Amino acid sequence: MATSLKILVCGSVDGNFSKFFKKISSIQKKNGPFEMVLCCGQFFSDDPSCEQNWKKILNKKPSVDVPVYILGPTTKVQEKYFQSEKIEDGQEIYDNVLHLGRKGIFKTSSGLSIAYVSGNENKTQNTLSFTKFDIDKLKEQIMRDDQFNGVDILMTSSWPKGMDSVLRVEEAPSSQLLSELTLLLKPRYHFTCHHERYFEAPPYRNHEILQGEQRHVSRFVSMAPIVNENNQKGLYAFSITPMSICDRNELIKQPEVVIPCPYKKINKTKENASEEENQQFFFRTDDRKRKHGSNDEGKTKKTPKGPPPLSADCWFCLGSKNVEKHLVISVGEQCYVALAKGALNEDHILICPIAHHNATSVLPDDVRMEMEKYKDCVRKMFEKEKKTIVMFERNFYTQHLQLQVVGVRKSLEENIETSFEECAQEYCMELMRIPEEKDLTEMVAITTPYFYAEVGEETRFLHKVKGKMPLQFGREVLAGENVLDMTDRVDWKSCKLNREEEVSQAKAFRKRFQPYDFNFN
Repeated sequence: MATSLKILVCGSVDGNFSKFFKKISSIQKKNGPFEMVLCCGQFFSDDPSCEQNWKKILNKKPSVDVPVYILGPTTKVQEKYFQSEKIEDGQEIYDNVLHLGRKGIFKTSSGLSIAYVSGNENKTQNTLSFTKFDIDKLKEQIMRDDQFNGVDILMTSSWPKGMDSVLRVEEAPSSQLLSELTLLLKPRYHFTCHHERYFEAPPYRNHEILQGEQRHVSRFVSMAPIVNENNQKGLYAFSITPMSICDRNELIKQPEVVIPCPYKKINKTKENASEEENQQFFFRTDDRKRKHGSNDEGKTKKTPKGPPPLSADCWFCLGSKNVEKHLVISVGEQCYVALAKGALNEDHILICPIAHHNATSVLPDDVRMEMEKYKDCVRKMFEKEKKTIVMFERNFYTQHLQLQVVGVRKSLEENIETSFEECAQEYCMELMRIPEEKDLTEMVAITTPYFYAEVGEETRFLHKVKGKMPLQFGREVLAGENVLDMTDRVDWKSCKLNREEEVSQAKAFRKRFQPYDFNFN
């Protein structure tokens, strides 16, 4: 039976942090455990008392035993509570309180898909609002995924245009852009908080009766602030089975009262917009074709039905024009291996997802499995060459996951572990060893920035970034005197090769790696 998750949603906290944390703690003890708390309103407020209340929280440090996800600032006054450089992509603003960022779609480790758009509609770009460009980027991401059927939850600061008419709320500022996006997202639950009152619309259908396949319904809920004068509903608890594992018959079950989608009439956007032309990419990493398992006829692998979501300007999305294809060593279905630019040594490579995923902690299962297969292949090769494998990932100021993999002499393994710990101590980093029975996804929340490293077969390190950390920390450890003794190679830019040298080094590594590459065996 599919797992049902308990979710708690709240309206604006408005700086009433002590009351909020006490309520959450009480509900968690009585009715939990909850998977998460979603705050769809303003966490902070413009009131001067908010700053004092926040300082009290930072000083007293009350524990928060369930992840709380919040949207970003909607006024200039509230910006000071967020690190300006992280308003776009999100940050952990307090232990277990996570700011999602301005916009995005992510999937939790439990399979729950959540979309979010922070701020109000605006024609010009700023940290407090969203523009047509922002919404178009999200729509493009949806359109590229031919398996997309909707999201479980949508969180927005504003109402979509059309819902104000359904609920007859004349004074509600609403967004045409959000209406277009919501039509595509088909959220099972849409939560927002834009008034002092609680509103809940009747469920609406995402299909036309007797036209096309039946789809799930959507529910729109606008929360009241958690502290309000009229005893309006500021907390909403519900259970949900993620769409990705939910039985289809259960998913599309229609309630007795259901209304037509309120966004179709006011949107010119077609529900079944034509898919963008598939971008095909093929890489020949050897003169011979890769084979399917034991099949000796040399058939190439089946091309996926459509390309995964990618960013056209990303240096690491395999379909991007910016990828330096001469560095590619091997290409699988979900991941690829490439020579590292400005490598520490001839055994320095990258394992990256083909699609635009930013961290190991958010990888879909199929991508994670293939990345593990590549890690095992490289590990076997280094083992044969009497080398220790060192892998590290920096999920901090990076948009696309790059798992750095370096081979180091076996005799230096103990030195590597010691160097990681000593270097972390110098930078006042809290570098912990991950217990054998724990997975990385159990140790970090979805939006938590972190540094992660593996040394050999058993040792794994984790540092949750709460302030600043040196961006070249992993390279600095390995380039140190006690490991590779190449301190002049900490910055990759200082040891770049010319294209001819890169081609030669990639070819040499490819030749060594091919006997271990699962694509050939």
